[in-house]
Amino acid sequence: MPDAVAGQESAVQDSIAKQPGAPDIAALAAAASARSDEEARPERTEQDQAVSDQQLAAWLSAAGAPPGMADRITALLGPGAAEQLRENPWLILDVPGTVPAAADAVAVSVLGPDGAQHDDQRRTRALAGWLLRRAAHRGSTALGADLLADELKQLSVTDPAGAIADAIETGQVHAFAEPVALDADSGDEENEDFEELDDADDDDPAALLTSPRTMLCLERWAFIEQAAAEVVQRLFATPEPVEPDPAADADLPLVAMVAEGGLSLATGVDAAALGPVLTAFPHALVTAPSAASLRTLHEAGIAAVDSRALAAAEYAALVPADEGATPLLVVADAHLLSLEAGTALLEASAEGTHVLLAGDPVSLGSNEPGALFRDVLEIDEPEFGGKLPRTAVKRRPTGPLSALAEAVRYGGLPPRELLQGPDGQSKEVVIVTVKDPQEAIGRTLQLVVDSIPRTFQFTGPDVQVVAPRADGPVGTLALNAALKSRLNPGPGRCAGFDSGDRVVVAGPVAEVGLYGGETGVVIAADADGLTVHLDPPHAIRRSRTVSAEAGAPAETVPETETGAVTETGNGDEPKSETEWRVDAADAARDLRHSWALTAREAQGGRWPAVVAVFDGGSAAGLTRALVLGMVSLATGHLSVVHGAGGMLAKAVETIPDQPRRTRLRHALRD
Repeated sequence: MPDAVAGQESAVQDSIAKQPGAPDIAALAAAASARSDEEARPERTEQDQAVSDQQLAAWLSAAGAPPGMADRITALLGPGAAEQLRENPWLILDVPGTVPAAADAVAVSVLGPDGAQHDDQRRTRALAGWLLRRAAHRGSTALGADLLADELKQLSVTDPAGAIADAIETGQVHAFAEPVALDADSGDEENEDFEELDDADDDDPAALLTSPRTMLCLERWAFIEQAAAEVVQRLFATPEPVEPDPAADADLPLVAMVAEGGLSLATGVDAAALGPVLTAFPHALVTAPSAASLRTLHEAGIAAVDSRALAAAEYAALVPADEGATPLLVVADAHLLSLEAGTALLEASAEGTHVLLAGDPVSLGSNEPGALFRDVLEIDEPEFGGKLPRTAVKRRPTGPLSALAEAVRYGGLPPRELLQGPDGQSKEVVIVTVKDPQEAIGRTLQLVVDSIPRTFQFTGPDVQVVAPRADGPVGTLALNAALKSRLNPGPGRCAGFDSGDRVVVAGPVAEVGLYGGETGVVIAADADGLTVHLDPPHAIRRSRTVSAEAGAPAETVPETETGAVTETGNGDEPKSETEWRVDAADAARDLRHSWALTAREAQGGRWPAVVAVFDGGSAAGLTRALVLGMVSLATGHLSVVHGAGGMLAKAVETIPDQPRRTRLRHALRD
């Protein structure tokens, strides 16, 4: 191994040993300095830009890149994209959707076959970042050094340890040592195993660079998890007990816990179970991280604010609007709260605020990297202070629906006899077995259009179809096309939509205060655009402010009825509107049909009748969390269209969820 690489490994070993719980500050400073020292380029002429664009197009053509790739690269790297790629063609890996093979092809077209070497440090650094971004896309904020080394080797990097050392040294990647907890009561044999492992690392410094106990993180997630650990510690360590409303039942475990703890956790708590807490603390600010959760809370008579809106606002702190009121923040469906939004939300909680995170760690989590709720639930460290205050609200099954959900929660599927009720006649849960995609779609249509309305009188928005994914022959795109043809046929007057179509907001539309997942119905459609009536409590917002600490400016967030957030507007102009006009150019991007929702879009929602479609194509991606997230959405009737064969039972029994590796649990110990 070259001396330079060995020296890098020694420096990395020292960094990990001395600062096991903090980012490599020296590497961060070096990376920041490198970014800030970039020389200003002279002003580009139109001719310069034309030549640059031609060069970029030629390289991409030689590499076999698809049409439109040049525009995506320019959007990321700016007008000087060709010059930047000439210096480092592997920068193209920063373009979303680009894979290493494509980047290597571009590198060959830019540098030539002899110049594009597999162990080029520009390549190995870019690959390390790409692999960590891919891990983040799958939910992990950290990756074990052993896994990263294996993946680099599969990408033809001959010295993975040296590549990792270089990536750490240049600030591309940050390294942390995973703490190894020893039980005080453990035997000598276990301690001897640890000593042997520790000595092995000392004898071979390179082992740290490929050790499963070395966690590698991107700068973004390293700092967010460190910030999350600090704010959790602050809330946990500085509680001031508060008095619940005298008219409330202060002896209820959930109420007593919230009154005493700065940060409390609750599992098994749905909207109905929040009632006693909100009675005891009537000025609480309630928030939820999904549009479906907000609809559920609204239907239960609870006013709430979108967590994503609060986290996106730049303001000093969340405080009650009424002086003297108890500062309590309640996060419903906290398992859906993303690490980034959750950290921002907790950081915005003023000193003295009590926070209740209520969620379900067994069900689907956030679709973004991290596992905030699960991680804080797992903390039980004497150095931290033990466990965070928590309570589990347990409810006995009351019928086939709740019995099915509880069985799945604990890793099994109940016998069909149990789902038929004590008299064998219950139709709360119906299993419909199908053999192929065509039959799955046909039986779904039959259930929605005929069987459920005829048997239960549930129609329209009371019936929701849910599937694991959007694409595929039985994904929500195919299901919605079939459902539209039966429930609201039409020519697709605007971007495939007609008046009467049910729709869901596909992603954030910041200019009108929508964050994705809001549902509604098209009430007008023409060639120029659509008018969508949003389901309560959703609305587009024009001007909204939140109370802040003294001396801090008020910033914009959605209005709420809790009193913590207030509206402002100009003259008589409405500040919140339930009707949203969408231009034709934006409709295809911002909207999808919503007779069928993906499991993630539906999380937090509740419907009288749900049709859960498990097809063979989605069987390989099933987990217990996904199945629970789908079968627990119904309040009155659940039809399961089952085409996944034995994979459904196997997933429930053996695959709790897609694995995620995070550092927050370890950061909380530091």
